[in-house]
Amino acid sequence: MPKAEKGTPKDIANRMKAKGLQKLKFYCQMCAKQCRDENGFKCHMTSDSHLRQMRIFRENAGGMMDSFSREFEVAYMETLRRRHGTQRMNANNVYQEVIQDKNHIHMNSTKWTTLTDFVQYLGKKGLCVVEETERGWYVTYIERDPALLSRQEKLKKKTEADQREERKAAEQRETLRMEAAKALDRAGCAVERKASEIGSREGGEKMEMKLGGKAGGKKRKARVAGKLSLLEEDDDSDDETGGGNSGSAKPDAMGRRMDQLPGKKPTMAVKHAGEPKMQSTQMRDSDSRENAAKRQKPNGDKEKRKDYWLFRDIVVRIISKKLAGGEYYKRKAVVDKVIDKYQAEVEVLESSRKARDGGDVLRIDQDDLETVVPKEPGEKVRIVNGRHRGKKARVERLDKQNYRAELRLVEDDRTVTLDYEDFSKLA
Repeated sequence: MPKAEKGTPKDIANRMKAKGLQKLKFYCQMCAKQCRDENGFKCHMTSDSHLRQMRIFRENAGGMMDSFSREFEVAYMETLRRRHGTQRMNANNVYQEVIQDKNHIHMNSTKWTTLTDFVQYLGKKGLCVVEETERGWYVTYIERDPALLSRQEKLKKKTEADQREERKAAEQRETLRMEAAKALDRAGCAVERKASEIGSREGGEKMEMKLGGKAGGKKRKARVAGKLSLLEEDDDSDDETGGGNSGSAKPDAMGRRMDQLPGKKPTMAVKHAGEPKMQSTQMRDSDSRENAAKRQKPNGDKEKRKDYWLFRDIVVRIISKKLAGGEYYKRKAVVDKVIDKYQAEVEVLESSRKARDGGDVLRIDQDDLETVVPKEPGEKVRIVNGRHRGKKARVERLDKQNYRAELRLVEDDRTVTLDYEDFSKLA
């Protein structure tokens, strides 16, 4: 029967029927021809082209069947690896994904008669972990890519190193806290915190609050003000106890206790009986002026330090637990844009290779970020604070005990040693 002319209704109907997947039993793998029904398949079996292909197959039947089997195995394993990775999947579901390709190798042309035989073959060969359940056979791909295994091992080591550093930092904080408590116990002192009224400062000093990144200077001022308030409370308590020998003996005893503190100098002004209160106030004013003058003197690298450190194209770590309910806590990001020196737009990186949860763009303050230190020497970094601020360098050596690193500058090949917080990894 001749074929219908192109464009006729019969030709259109035939092409619509042949568009989708047809029955597997009416497919000839040797001729790569799909028949729509049993009659068409019988006609094809008696055609000259099919008989020629069968004569070729008869000459090398085993080799051609092995070739078809290898192609089917490769297609099945590629589908399992690319779409599901190392997840446990139903073998029949994976097979349905394989046969969605119209030009796939059919199983009736391979050496396996059923899908069960093929799954058992994968298990015996060690390509997959197979498991038989009430719902059928399940397969799990075994990853053997050396590059991927190496990346997973590096990620595991990095996670363990981060956990060790966090534990070490927590132990150091606890040790310092215990030493401070023991020193106070030996001195017989106790720190009493008393809230002050907002807006009322002695000497007419005004308190200012600013939201943003310029927080370093304010914190130092707050600490100095806290020390002065403690001194004033001690002086007031001395006045209330009265004059005479008892009034002079208590400050002397307190001064001796403060001298016993390791590495500390007494900062309390001792006031004897009969001296006016104005004298201690003048001494405190002069001390505060001397401290302010010392802070204003340039001292080597400190004169180059800034209270902002953000740069473009550096890798940072988000340390805010309040941002998005802690969703981005400990996640790494790349700085895309610096805004007003203290804020930045960052693009969140993927937490792992398979997660694909990166790409979010956040606007965040520098107080919620920290620098990222490379784990291996030889990687490029940018110095974000200090005398060499803004310069690129390479990591020569990491001192994990003291949280410092030895860097070699790119522009003049000099070697400098900086703290972890003064440089960050380049993206």
